[in-house]
Amino acid sequence: MKRWFAVLVLLTAARAWGAPLDGKWWKNPRIVRELSLTEPQVDRIEAIFRQARPELIDLRADLEKKRLLQESAMEKPEVDPKEAERRIDDVEQARTRLAKARMAMLLEIRGVLTPGQRDRARELFQERREGRTLRPRPRSSSD
Repeated sequence: MKRWFAVLVLLTAARAWGAPLDGKWWKNPRIVRELSLTEPQVDRIEAIFRQARPELIDLRADLEKKRLLQESAMEKPEVDPKEAERRIDDVEQARTRLAKARMAMLLEIRGVLTPGQRDRARELFQERREGRTLRPRPRSSSD
């Protein structure tokens, strides 16, 4: 359960922390500083993202196409229940494939972070969820 929470933290980090619009939270100077990301970590995360991005784009496009087909089927004057059910299943399967690909990417990114960085990411996300501003934590000698 903790593992999935950490993945969800990373998944929502870009939105929660006001990262660049393309979602590259690892390029946001505040986040880099708060998580003490090293340049090799940032480079590795970027490489993981670049590798996953074409598949994510294709899966997102497939999901949108399936949604369009579902909407078309549902807007017909006489909706065929079997066709509607098939279209709903198609959308949900496409959504699942996209979610799995995102999670696989995030799990790989998670592996780049140290346990302390993952913990700090959870703290930052929690602060943001509670409406508190991103604030630096006191430095310890173990950081």
